Amino acid sequence: MKKTAFILGATMLPAASVMAAPSFLTSTTQTDGPGYTYLQGEYIPTGNLAGTGHDFKGFGFRGSYQLPAHMIVQGGYDRLNVDHSGEDVNRAFVGVGAEGFYDYGGRKGTGIGYYGTVNYERLGLRNAVGPDDATGTGFGITAGLRWMVDPQVEINPHATYVDYGEVSGGRADYGRPDGFKYGVQLVGYLDSDQHYALTAGYDRSDLNMGPNNQDFHNEVNVGARYNF
Repeated sequence: MKKTAFILGATMLPAASVMAAPSFLTSTTQTDGPGYTYLQGEYIPTGNLAGTGHDFKGFGFRGSYQLPAHMIVQGGYDRLNVDHSGEDVNRAFVGVGAEGFYDYGGRKGTGIGYYGTVNYERLGLRNAVGPDDATGTGFGITAGLRWMVDPQVEINPHATYVDYGEVSGGRADYGRPDGFKYGVQLVGYLDSDQHYALTAGYDRSDLNMGPNNQDFHNEVNVGARYNF
């Protein structure tokens, strides 16, 4: 009988450890974390194009789609109008990556999500030098957290290392800007099912574009999100 019990216990140990592992990352009794399938629109009321002395404003869109096995696809587009200047800025990205969630045992609906993507990045500067446009395409690597401090409140710090490649066109030459874009976004969910949300964010970059070391500083956005 003792020998049978030993064999039975040894056989059950691997199964028990397999069952325990997911509960450390995602507790089925708490929450699976924030949703990754959503559309978001943003208004950018203010920002500073460092190196030029001009401010800018504009609008943007974000989208995310959750795939099986915790994979995600994300993308976004921004259009910025530089004040007292004919220059406009277009920024776009599409990325693919993965996400996870750590339930630290707080109240139901709280915990820390984490995600990362590898991106295709595009930067377009319209009327950069006189009538000439400058365009560059490259890659980016994004990492972020989605901290659910409350079931209805999310704090999302994020950072992207980006390399836009050669940004040039006509007489316009902005070199090969690369560096970090980083910021934080606050998401307030309006319903218990987390379908509707209002957002507010702050972003900044250290890219040093062109001879004047242009950068996007003190960029503020407000928006609305719909989770599917």
